[in-house]
Amino acid sequence: MPTTIQSHTAFTDETFKKADLTKQVIKESTFSECTFVGCTFSETAFKSCRFIDCTFDDCTMKLANVENTTFSRVKFTNCHLLGINWTEANWSEWASKLSALEFENCVLEYGTFLGLELKKLKLKDCNAREVNFSEADLTEADFAGTDFAGAVFLKANLTKANFVGAKNYALNLKEAKSKGARFSLPEAVRLLHYMDIVLVDPLTNRELADDDLAV
Repeated sequence: MPTTIQSHTAFTDETFKKADLTKQVIKESTFSECTFVGCTFSETAFKSCRFIDCTFDDCTMKLANVENTTFSRVKFTNCHLLGINWTEANWSEWASKLSALEFENCVLEYGTFLGLELKKLKLKDCNAREVNFSEADLTEADFAGTDFAGAVFLKANLTKANFVGAKNYALNLKEAKSKGARFSLPEAVRLLHYMDIVLVDPLTNRELADDDLAV
């Protein structure tokens, strides 16, 4: 097992445990089939790096910089990924667009995926509060069990996306493609909020406010 993660280095089938790269800069390194466990990458700058078939488990990556970095078939589990601007990564390579990212039980608060092509993205049982997905292509994405409080989907492509079990999403279906998207009750009632209609409690005849729609 390597003791340090360095710039300008190729790592293959390595396991990194509890590595702490807080505020460090890693340039032009390649990680292939590597595993990161309990590592800390807070305010770390990954510049022009490549992560291919890698897994991150129980890692912290708060305010990390991913400038021109490629992610291809990378999975994050139980990770804290606060405030990352994923649009700064390198999305030009074909491999990065094929199941590029997968998140499970992760915190992605205040992240940005603005305008990215992330078909079949997996974002399951996560906290995606205040995340910006505007204009992103999220065709066939799986969002099961994820909390989207404050998240933005303006003009996103949600064709065949799965929101079953997701909560607190606010979607204006007039401004987002949603053909074939799957939703579950009672959360799906929130979709009516943007349709210029008034929702009424049948028992009290009272108009329902936003707080009434929260589950």
